Amino acid sequence: MPSKAHQMIIGLIGRKMREKGYSIVAFDGKEYLFNGKALKLPMIIKRHRPDIIGYNSKTMRICIGEAKTGNDLSSIRTKEQLEDYSNIKQISIEEFMEVIIGILKSSELDLLKLLKKLSLNKKENVSYIWLPDELVNND
Repeated sequence: MPSKAHQMIIGLIGRKMREKGYSIVAFDGKEYLFNGKALKLPMIIKRHRPDIIGYNSKTMRICIGEAKTGNDLSSIRTKEQLEDYSNIKQISIEEFMEVIIGILKSSELDLLKLLKKLSLNKKENVSYIWLPDELVNND
């Protein structure tokens, strides 16, 4: 079961996607966070299923969102996800899919180190947002 922090970070990613012009089309969760609508489960992309997927019908771009908490950033799974998602080219427009990583503020340094280690720190299609730790009770 996802933690409260994980769910809040996904909500933050969804908001950022909408600000960038994406509609949320898939979500890995049971809560109805997006316009009160039930959404499809995201498809598996390479080796993993992302937390949330957005689509911009005007630009035909896809955005993948992934929320990370606690020790997630040191896991092999997270490394695989970030490498996989950030290196997928969209067939119709030959651009990489946009990836938004959501974290707690206290994990920012760890994420920046990981992105550098994976050579993703300078990729234009990879960005991150953070949630203040004070908004989340330890759960």
